[in-house]
Amino acid sequence: MGVVKMSYCKNLKTGKPLSIFHSKSEARKYAKQNRAKHRKLVPYRCTHCDYWHVRSRKNDEHYRVCNCKDHKRRPKRAYLDLGVAEVTRDKINAARGVTVKIYECPEYYDLWHLTGQK
Repeated sequence: MGVVKMSYCKNLKTGKPLSIFHSKSEARKYAKQNRAKHRKLVPYRCTHCDYWHVRSRKNDEHYRVCNCKDHKRRPKRAYLDLGVAEVTRDKINAARGVTVKIYECPEYYDLWHLTGQK
């Protein structure tokens, strides 16, 4: 099946490694097979490891995608609430040991992006 190995990317809530997939189609197939066990799962390409993971659709309520792009020319998440962006930033900083900062979206008022600093 599509699950290749466990990623060094971790679930920010549980700390468990995420399953990785080499392609979007593999991630979609896994999501469809596990739809009964979990809520609707959707594939996404990870900006950290560049593999595909799946996440619950319920996470979509906190952010949306605007027209801004990351360093690999992929759409960036735009958080609707600064508080949610701050909590996410703090979890990423603690889990990965990197410095993630928050900045306001240059395209839309009152939307927030995260950016990593090396």
